[in-house]
Amino acid sequence: MPYELTPRRLAAARENLQKAWVASRAKKAARPLRPSALKHGFYSLDLRQSIILLGEDVREYDAHQRRLERVFTPQNAVERRIVRRLGEAMWRLLRTYRTRGMIQTRKLRRLLEASAASVPLDVDGTVDLAMSLVDLFLDEDYLQQCIRRLKNQMERLLRMFLTWRTGTDQGFRVYSHVRIRDWSHVLREPRRAVGAS
Repeated sequence: MPYELTPRRLAAARENLQKAWVASRAKKAARPLRPSALKHGFYSLDLRQSIILLGEDVREYDAHQRRLERVFTPQNAVERRIVRRLGEAMWRLLRTYRTRGMIQTRKLRRLLEASAASVPLDVDGTVDLAMSLVDLFLDEDYLQQCIRRLKNQMERLLRMFLTWRTGTDQGFRVYSHVRIRDWSHVLREPRRAVGAS
């Protein structure tokens, strides 16, 4: 007898599919964040979780946020959200500078240890070492891109705060000359990482 798809079998298949989908979502939600996947935290969805995983001081971050709230004194939920997002962007920018220093220190140490010689370098060796040192401190495309993106985000948030508070952005332009057309992408709550609180 060939397999026949009856309404009862179809309903049972749909119910099983729904159960499987719910179970797979529950597994993803229960899965802890993997610190091995976190490299620098520039784009982490949950900043507080990345602070913990990267070994940064949560109390220092909280104090940073409190200082910003004291300075900007947000009057409502929208202003609080803007100030919080501004604090997150500033923290990420500071993290970028710390990361850049650590990366350059590591690369410089490796370069100097590999170049250590018991005899003085000849002309070609000296030129090669000089070029390697220059490349070391000029090869920052990725970090510069992150810094530029964070500075633009901070400027956008500051202009939004000005506009919200005063009704105009007061011509505030530093890094970006783009007008804020759509606030929804900046004001919405950032997505939380699965399994993060």
